[in-house]
Amino acid sequence: MRFEIFKRDKFTCQYCGRMAPDVILEVDHIKPVAEGGTNELINLVTSCRDCNRGKGKRKISDNSAVKRQQEQLKELAEKSEQLEMMVKWKDELLALGDREVDIICDYINETYSCTVHENGKKQIKIWLKKYSVEELISAVDDAFTRERFEPNKAFEMIPKCAYYNKNPLQWDVKQVLY
Repeated sequence: MRFEIFKRDKFTCQYCGRMAPDVILEVDHIKPVAEGGTNELINLVTSCRDCNRGKGKRKISDNSAVKRQQEQLKELAEKSEQLEMMVKWKDELLALGDREVDIICDYINETYSCTVHENGKKQIKIWLKKYSVEELISAVDDAFTRERFEPNKAFEMIPKCAYYNKNPLQWDVKQVLY
């Protein structure tokens, strides 16, 4: 617990501002135990030996330690709020990725009357790391136009079509694909 107090207070005396290793640090009670103070984190503060031993049971009239702790609590609350926002943002990004997969699957289903199963959805998710939704939709059209009667083969051709659409070659793409 002592180490946690030191870390929270950045190894700095909350009364005079001196830091380790220039001084020996101790943990001090803001409200002395003799007056009903507790050993809870909120009542404990980092103090150098001179400040702590010099005051005894008396409270130091300077309330800067309490103000610093209040500032630290506000900072912790803000950090916590930002962390929650980051987690929410990550969840939204994951949901967006799933939505993009659904858009492509719906397009294949509605346009070419084919159902994309779970393994196919995983493949689309991988392709979305390289290609945009628009590029993949265009590749779907190319692949299904070329392989009209073999939907599985057409599906397998989607990333090849996307690649060649994105990277036009000097030679005839049909020769390379077939």
